[in-house]
Amino acid sequence: MRNRQRYAVVLFLIMVIAVLLVARGEIPKFAEIGYLTGTQGLEAQFHSLFFNDSWCSVNEKPSWAKQASSWSFGYSLVFDPDIKDDGWCDLAATQQPFTLDADVEPKHYSWTVDLGEVTLSNGTKAKKFYNFEMWRYRLTWKINVWLSGTEAEACDTTYFNIITWEPNYAGTKVWIKLVPRTFVYFKENPDQLFFAPAYLGLESCTWAGIDKEGRTIMNDPDMQRSQDLIPKARGETLGIYYQRGGTPVNLEQTLLSYQGLSLDTAIFRNEYWTRIDLLNFKPINWFDYQIWHNWKYPSVYLEFSAYVFVVGRWTVYLATGEVPQLEPHTPIMVTGNPIADFFAGIAAWLSNPINQFWMLLIIIVIVILVVSVMSPGLWTALAMRKRG
Repeated sequence: MRNRQRYAVVLFLIMVIAVLLVARGEIPKFAEIGYLTGTQGLEAQFHSLFFNDSWCSVNEKPSWAKQASSWSFGYSLVFDPDIKDDGWCDLAATQQPFTLDADVEPKHYSWTVDLGEVTLSNGTKAKKFYNFEMWRYRLTWKINVWLSGTEAEACDTTYFNIITWEPNYAGTKVWIKLVPRTFVYFKENPDQLFFAPAYLGLESCTWAGIDKEGRTIMNDPDMQRSQDLIPKARGETLGIYYQRGGTPVNLEQTLLSYQGLSLDTAIFRNEYWTRIDLLNFKPINWFDYQIWHNWKYPSVYLEFSAYVFVVGRWTVYLATGEVPQLEPHTPIMVTGNPIADFFAGIAAWLSNPINQFWMLLIIIVIVILVVSVMSPGLWTALAMRKRG
């Protein structure tokens, strides 16, 4: 019993010491969101959506989204603003981190800064200059954006098998936060390091889909025709914003500095923003013979080239090829039972009052034809009887 009490006291003291060390800064404290990789460089976060004239993020949830079944933002995105299996389908996104293209030689910039006249220790006056250096590296960045859901989330239909509503994320803006990660792995490391994105341009855009039978369709022409976003064409660029929503720059922001020299805060900042505009992003639906409902969800694979300005010594990075290749994401496969689908299609068709009328008319015609073939004199006998 005494041993248990001793262990409890020791454990309590360890916890107290740990809390004190954290408070003094002796143990590193990480932000709640963590980090995508533990390397230095540029990091992307799917921070928020501008959807339905509202901001949606971890800390922003409009009143109309009380029943949201998925609300996840960060290094990946999963968003369903209403109940799980009906209404809006899921909007999702994943990424491969920014990786350094080691095959491209970094471009070097060098210039001299005149610091004015100084007096040396022996009293001699001299001019002081500082040689300033910066590099521009080429990176690659890849992301997937897709929709996923059930048949009910693909569209709403009426008794007439007419599609009345398809969940279209048209007008939605996906805001991505770019954070320079300048990890200092040793507490006394004197090296200072700064990153700034210089360019984000689209290299390729691949559309994919999956049909009702589970067949994956790469470069799906249906998706290419029906979907639209910015960027979509090779060479289109993403804008770089100082703040989410493109608000003006805060010129009173604390200046960053490198070895005593101020860096231009129009370039070197603590965070940057970019966005993807969904102009038309929805499932596609159709009916075969006005009976069988078919649908497909879109998936787009975007590959970007990026350039980043670097001041300082960049030593810890991920090179392209050191991480698994991001592949296009295909939406969920919705399998069905052919026999059950057949009878379900017939039941849906018969639920239409107009179809019921035509079916009754067809049955009457068939009965008349059968009777005429089986008993050709029946109609003559009936006619004679009516005259008599």
